[in-house]
Amino acid sequence: MTIISNKKNRIAPLNRLSKWKYALLLLMLISLFLQAIPTFYGDIPALGIHPKKGEHVSLTNIKSILAAEYIPTVDVAINDGTIIVTFEDIDNQQRAKLALTDAIATKADITVQYQSAAPAWFATFGADPVKLGLDLRGGVQLLLFVDLDAVYTKHTDAMVNEIRRTLREDKLRGITVRKTASTNIVINTNTSDLNHSMQTLLQTYTHQWQLIDNGNQIKLAITDDERLSLAQSAMAQNMSILRNRIGELGIVEASVQRQGRDHIRIELPGVHDPKQAKSVIGATASLAFYEANAAGALTILDRNDVPVRLVRQAVLSGDHIINANSSNDEMGRPQVDIRLDGIGGDKMTTFSRQHIGQPMATVYTEYKLNNINKLVPHDQVINVATIQSTLGNSFRITGLDTITEAQEIALLLRSGALTAPIQIVEERAIGPTLGAENIRAGFSALALGMAGMAIFLICWYRRFGWVAIVGLSANLIMQIGLLVLLPGAVLTLPGIAGLVLTVGMAVDTNVLIFERIRDRLREGASLATSIDFGYRSAFTTIFDANITTLISAICLYSIGSGPLQGFATTLILGLISSMVCGIWGTRAIINPLWGRDNRRAIKI
Repeated sequence: MTIISNKKNRIAPLNRLSKWKYALLLLMLISLFLQAIPTFYGDIPALGIHPKKGEHVSLTNIKSILAAEYIPTVDVAINDGTIIVTFEDIDNQQRAKLALTDAIATKADITVQYQSAAPAWFATFGADPVKLGLDLRGGVQLLLFVDLDAVYTKHTDAMVNEIRRTLREDKLRGITVRKTASTNIVINTNTSDLNHSMQTLLQTYTHQWQLIDNGNQIKLAITDDERLSLAQSAMAQNMSILRNRIGELGIVEASVQRQGRDHIRIELPGVHDPKQAKSVIGATASLAFYEANAAGALTILDRNDVPVRLVRQAVLSGDHIINANSSNDEMGRPQVDIRLDGIGGDKMTTFSRQHIGQPMATVYTEYKLNNINKLVPHDQVINVATIQSTLGNSFRITGLDTITEAQEIALLLRSGALTAPIQIVEERAIGPTLGAENIRAGFSALALGMAGMAIFLICWYRRFGWVAIVGLSANLIMQIGLLVLLPGAVLTLPGIAGLVLTVGMAVDTNVLIFERIRDRLREGASLATSIDFGYRSAFTTIFDANITTLISAICLYSIGSGPLQGFATTLILGLISSMVCGIWGTRAIINPLWGRDNRRAIKI
């Protein structure tokens, strides 16, 4: 008698999930639940008081200042050296900021913050409320126009000066150089042959300028690649300066984003004084080189608060800097490459020739608010380097610690010299009351939508409808948890619309599955077989529908900005969570309850 093993023909049991899948699903839901719960508690307005170096601010002092102004507080406590004062509403927060700024601005920096209203033990898990956008928090939004044409004009002027300097050095006559209205350069010559120095100069800038030789006339036009590079550099410089200036307002969650080709959008949540915000954003910054001398009459602090003695008269201002980039020297050490225009190159050549072996300091000046809310210049030495040899229109700054430091200094140098003019073209203020109303309206719509779908599911699918409701609730919590974990993500009013939409789409997942199960039951299959068929057959349809929507959402996020990105973010997260909760999560509940039920011709 022959015994045939049926090991290879063994049929896998229906409706079984591995234990590790249950464990992973449970771990995921618990983790995201802990992240999402603080959002439902909300947050309360607060101020952060950060004592400056060498200064001391006590809790008693803070309480007495606020008590004198009759400003009620919820709590005053110290956390990691920072005094946190919480309030019942934003009005008291703003009043307290003004009172404390008048009293202790010279001793401490004051920042506008929001503290979680959830129990403190949530902080041990790193759980915080989701950050709210401007339309929900209230605040000021500014749209700024960046005049890139001024950048191209300045770049053209620098090139004209460079060509004229070469002509003067070579004592060439009969050659005229002029700039046209379209930021092009025209060189008229009395001969078709150019001097070797001029040919070398023009060949050096072939990657920046397109040369058209018409015999006795040469035209130079900025290349498209160079225009793009100049625009990107100018926008990056302006955005960096704006972020630094906004920091002076004490705003922790400010947003500075590029919008389109030549606009910058700034959102200042929690700020309700547009005049002060515009005065800081409109401030100017500059840069200069000084001779460092122990006998100098000028003393300026460096980044470590160490005083540096300088000669009062600047050697060169940052207006002559054409470009600055970070790089590495022959030994792999970080450095900053500087390029000056013709006039600046002449000044630097003369000075450096006479001061070889002596130090030269780079001083960055920016306007900041003082203790009476007035903009005053703030000077800081960002670098002191020894002159090794005669410097011309190109030289480098060495002695830096890291490449990050070199990149920051290069940006500061460019920022001081090549900042494009900025104009505020749109201003929009949203009051805290309107922001609170947006939150109530948005979540009311979400709650009504959930309630309506719950009634439909229970009436139409009965016991399976309850499972779908659990899946929808887990889906919503999972979305909020992912939004909290996503770096830089904020919840906006369009974002709430995205939550409502994805909850509705998640119902489609359950409807497709449950209808497939019903179809199988009508054919006479058992409930267990129908459940297995319903999930397997609907998966491809659900996956295809979600993938196509996901592609659209990614395109919307990459092309759009502001509200569109907020909507796209919640839509993307919702598609992911609906796949997990609608397919994997609901089946993890249905399998142990009805996955082994072999009854036929029953209704669900």
